Amino acid sequence: MSKVSNHELQSMADEIREQAAQLRVLTFLSFIYTADVVNRYLDIEVARYPVGRTGFGVLHNLVLHGGTMMPTNLSERIFRSKHAVTRVVDNLEKLGFVKRDAIGSDRRVRKVSITKEGLAFVKESQAAGQQRLGHMLLKPLNQKQIESLGTMTKQIREHTLNLIAHTQNKGEIPPSEER
Repeated sequence: MSKVSNHELQSMADEIREQAAQLRVLTFLSFIYTADVVNRYLDIEVARYPVGRTGFGVLHNLVLHGGTMMPTNLSERIFRSKHAVTRVVDNLEKLGFVKRDAIGSDRRVRKVSITKEGLAFVKESQAAGQQRLGHMLLKPLNQKQIESLGTMTKQIREHTLNLIAHTQNKGEIPPSEER
């Protein structure tokens, strides 16, 4: 048996590292492309309803946060501008799904609350959405894969939210962790 040279070993290690880096990039690009495709499908499905995806985001956040939120908090939660949230809340208010109430004597400061009609709409659309979207989009996966996907997407989401918070607080992205 011949001995492996340090140069050969280093060359092989570099090649393995390069392949791992390429795999991360390809996986990331696949993740982004898949998100784009899923978002397009969601746009098609949501077109059946009188509210868009942003409207669903507002309604679901209201439900998840006690039924009432400030527009600024909604904007932060759904990653939309305050102006975009105002337009969506205007539409939801016309549909009777939300109402705005002044806080104190300052009429400019208002909170947004979900109505009974809005809650009924969320319940109805959520049941239909689970049937159409949840089962259809995840159909090619078995239960274990679905659970793994849920765990992985949650990890990516939480890490990305931390990156966003750090970037907004410091104006820079933190150094990445080596894995």
